[in-house]
Amino acid sequence: MTMRKWNKESGNQTVEFTLIGLPLTFLLFSIANMCFAMLTLHTLQEAVEQGARYASTRGSTCSSGSNSCTVTVAQIVNVVSNSAAGINKSKLNVYLTSASNTVTNCAPVSTCSSTNTTWPTSTSSDNAPGKDIIVSANCNVSAPMFMFWGGSSAGTRISSTAFAAYSRQRLMF
Repeated sequence: MTMRKWNKESGNQTVEFTLIGLPLTFLLFSIANMCFAMLTLHTLQEAVEQGARYASTRGSTCSSGSNSCTVTVAQIVNVVSNSAAGINKSKLNVYLTSASNTVTNCAPVSTCSSTNTTWPTSTSSDNAPGKDIIVSANCNVSAPMFMFWGGSSAGTRISSTAFAAYSRQRLMF
């Protein structure tokens, strides 16, 4: 009968996977979470730019045939929220700032989705061609990886993060 040799490296695969595999898995989840965050930020920025472009082409001298093409708060907010694919509308806040720094606050967007107020108001000089308007938005996003990130103090966890976007356009008509 032959004696069995003992393998002194028995169990190394488990230790090596623990030392290399778990940090690598965490790194892959972190990369996926960063991609999700960048996609959300890019989507929000594009949505804000679409809303600003929509508003900037509809100033006081804009007309289409016999119709004036003024724009309402609800129309701008709907352009922004419809362009923000994948962003929860209940967490999306839109702010419209006219040339005189008058801010129309739509936080969340549902508060302004049926507002028929002309923006910028046609009674002020804010609606004249050449004036700047600002459309900005922010949203809170929850992602699966946030549950692993520690907060600023013991016992505090980050459950979501805020993204913001901003677009300044000049009224064209």
